[in-house]
Amino acid sequence: MVKDVSQIEFQPSELSFGGGALSGAYDPIADHWPVEACREALSSGINTFDTSPYYGKSEYILGEALHKLKEEFPRSTYYLETKVGRYGYTPKDFDYSTQRTLESVAESMRRLRTDYIDVVLCHDVEFVDFDQVVGENGALQGLFQLKAEGKIKYVGCSGYPLPVLLKIAQHQHEKGQPLDVILSYSHYNLQNTSLSDYAPLFREAGVRYILNASPLNMALFREAGPPEWHPAHAELRQAARQCAQVAKENGLNISTLASMFAFNGRSTFQLDSTVIGLERKEEVQQAISAWKTTKAREEGSEQIPPVETNVLDQINTLLKPHKNYSWQSPSPKELGLV
Repeated sequence: MVKDVSQIEFQPSELSFGGGALSGAYDPIADHWPVEACREALSSGINTFDTSPYYGKSEYILGEALHKLKEEFPRSTYYLETKVGRYGYTPKDFDYSTQRTLESVAESMRRLRTDYIDVVLCHDVEFVDFDQVVGENGALQGLFQLKAEGKIKYVGCSGYPLPVLLKIAQHQHEKGQPLDVILSYSHYNLQNTSLSDYAPLFREAGVRYILNASPLNMALFREAGPPEWHPAHAELRQAARQCAQVAKENGLNISTLASMFAFNGRSTFQLDSTVIGLERKEEVQQAISAWKTTKAREEGSEQIPPVETNVLDQINTLLKPHKNYSWQSPSPKELGLV
């Protein structure tokens, strides 16, 4: 039986599990990692899992892992969030039609081995014309239809350029059909904090939940450095490498520092959840540890060590020339121009 999703109140954990990492786009995935990572996440209080058809085999892998854990953690104990509209790298791989949207959600349910999905987002809205998102026979029409039918609970949009997301949110608010969720990525991290400025505008447009994805800025802030395809320009990549080195020289980890910075968004601008890409049990443990440290500092039970303050000052200096820089999306490569 399909659950009555109208009775589901979305209460995402402050830290959400980003399933994009399960695509293999960042690192090869060992077979036993997903179940172990999901079990550790659920045991630690993470209750929200984000994925997309665009993320390779992520929906299949996540669905299988959670199915294996169903005796320990029934479907009612967590939220699933997936996306529609983007099925490949370039704009020609997008389909925002109502019909494809309905089909896509049905396909995602099968892959995720569930009979309902809590949150469905239009994926990377900046790649298509505005009317394909909000217009007649567009993606949002399909999602709100599914919401009315009780097959999904919450409707939203994801993307990179904040002005595009805000335009859609404001349009929907004026239409009397506001978005429930906005998922922004790479706009609240050590290098770019623009989401904090936009958050009040999203709230004014009736958006109930604001999620911040990619606190490591799509792996820019990790000791191994970003993947080759990362859209940051050479100067920003170099600055990020220097940040990682400064942290390491002082006995700190750049990914942990970046995560803790992003978790502060909850108190800074009432962020609902931070979505961080996770592949392995150990990464879940590291993320949870960083989150707990952040909470302890907010509550005053733990002080920030002077060495960390000093390192963050150096990082801010290194990143200052690139503060709030946003790369072009779609990129020239995605548009087929290079």
